[in-house]
Amino acid sequence: MASTTNPLRRRIRLTPQQRREQIAQAAVKLIVQYGSYGFPMQLLADAVGMSVPGLNHYVSSREEVLALVIKTFYDAQTGSYAPMPEAEEASDDSGTAVDTQATSVSMPAYLRKLVASNAERPQMVALFMQLAVEASDPQHPAHEFYRDRHATILKMMMDVDWRLPEQYRTPEAMHDLIVTVFFAMDGVQVQSMTNPNESMVELWARAERILFPSPIWDGYR
Repeated sequence: MASTTNPLRRRIRLTPQQRREQIAQAAVKLIVQYGSYGFPMQLLADAVGMSVPGLNHYVSSREEVLALVIKTFYDAQTGSYAPMPEAEEASDDSGTAVDTQATSVSMPAYLRKLVASNAERPQMVALFMQLAVEASDPQHPAHEFYRDRHATILKMMMDVDWRLPEQYRTPEAMHDLIVTVFFAMDGVQVQSMTNPNESMVELWARAERILFPSPIWDGYR
């Protein structure tokens, strides 16, 4: 006798990795809405169509939920959700290739792409900033990650072969520039969440004009 089960109602079987990603994505939405400690595990289980015992097979505590979110979405190398800068063909402001610097990276261009990428995932930006505040508590599961984030990003950025104007090529000047850039980027992200009149990209364009002014940065963007 043929089965009368509707194939459309069969549950799609996910791999363990797919299930963890599903849980992490659902957790992001709940953390943004309720905070790290503001939602019951039952709510997370409901969001992914599981029972609490089933959920506990993957994350047995709220701390493991946050650890899973960080592991899934945040880049361990950069200490954020930012990818490592990659060498790209150098070009001047007109788009003409500059062969003598073909392996160096444009800092303004990298940061512009990073802001554009973050602007497409405002929920992740909100989560990242929210956890940064909550993680000031030494008992918070993300405390160590955020405690080390500044030093991790700074080391990564200092190791990149940037295409820079002469005055920024000393380690001291490059250090001060990078620190200032990320102060500004954190500020832009916060302001974009509270200022409905300008997007993150528009706010960063304002900051970029101050951080990388003409004519000093002409040919390095």
